Amino acid sequence: MTNTMCARAVLSCRPNSHPFQDRTLPLDQPIKIGRSVARARPSPNNAIFDCKVLSRNHALLWYETENGKPLFRRKYYCFQFYLQDTKSSNGTFVNNQRLSKSSEESAPRELCSGDIVQFGVDVMEVNKKLTHGCIIANVQLFLPDGKEAKASSSTIVPEKATSTPVQDIYLLNQYLKEAMLREQVLENKLAIMTKHLAGTKEFMEQNWKALIEEDRLLTRVDILERQLQASHKSMTEDKLREEVIQLLQDKEKYQNVAKDALRKAMHEKLDVTKKFKDTERNLQELESQKISLEELCDRNFKELKDLAEKYEQAEQNKKEITEEMNLSTQKYKDELESLNLKIKEKEDALREKKQLIIDLVTKMDSKIAKSILSAHNEDVAAILPPKDAIIHVESSESNDSENRLQDLNDNKLRNE
Repeated sequence: MTNTMCARAVLSCRPNSHPFQDRTLPLDQPIKIGRSVARARPSPNNAIFDCKVLSRNHALLWYETENGKPLFRRKYYCFQFYLQDTKSSNGTFVNNQRLSKSSEESAPRELCSGDIVQFGVDVMEVNKKLTHGCIIANVQLFLPDGKEAKASSSTIVPEKATSTPVQDIYLLNQYLKEAMLREQVLENKLAIMTKHLAGTKEFMEQNWKALIEEDRLLTRVDILERQLQASHKSMTEDKLREEVIQLLQDKEKYQNVAKDALRKAMHEKLDVTKKFKDTERNLQELESQKISLEELCDRNFKELKDLAEKYEQAEQNKKEITEEMNLSTQKYKDELESLNLKIKEKEDALREKKQLIIDLVTKMDSKIAKSILSAHNEDVAAILPPKDAIIHVESSESNDSENRLQDLNDNKLRNE
């Protein structure tokens, strides 16, 4: 079973994305990302999406080992995941950075676990008033042994910092980038609407010029009719009849041309008026969307600023607490050293006193022993008792002397 294991990529749908089912992609071979067609339909284990803004061959996802060969059925310790745009029309984005221009193949971009990928951009159909969303997904990359691959350096939170505020800041940053991207798209659409509006105004001016030209033609016909009435007296009846017929024919031609031009101008005017109203309504909707996005950006910036202030305050509190702990630790160390020094001095003084007492006791014992010995010699010289009596006296006197020495030592110790 280990030999058949391969790396995997998991694409999870984000809230602002065109809806799709989460995909688990086995990377035993390069994965093609694109729009669904008759032969390639969406499924949970491929990267085919039912989304109109994607190209059929939109991008390519794969991974390589350190020496550039695909990681198949062998265990390597160094490898990289890559994403490449394959000449798509609407582009491929990694963390809101476009990989290449439209219809141009990009260089392979390293992909990390936790990155946000976007395929295509939102496209709005003006006539149908319909917006087609793009594919935006969170990426999780897993090694063949099931462990998650390394995360992007932009998503790693420092160990000393609190994880929750930094993660919120990162999410707010992503929301701001998405809002700015949508605002840019709205500005582009607004520029297109303004261009259409200018063309509509120009077309209306041309229609007004056509109406004026028609009025001039009608005026010319009226002048010719009056000239005919003024000159019919000097003409014969046949010539007059022919001239009248010719004039009537010319008049009919002018009237038909004028009516056709007027009818065409009226239809064009109605179409232009309708388009103008639709454009004006779309413009109002875009302006309202822009205002709402600006408000969202302001709120996000404010929240980001508040989080940054809280983060700085937490860092400042942490720094103050650390300084207080260092001061307290140093103070306790100083007090401990002072106590140890005092204890050492007391021990030295006690040791000196003890030695002095021992010396005094030794001197006193030697003096007492000498005095007892001299007294004993005098007694022996005066009286000579039997040998047994001498032994008994010596033993009793020695016991008495020992008792006296013990009493003297006890008295000295009590006095001390």
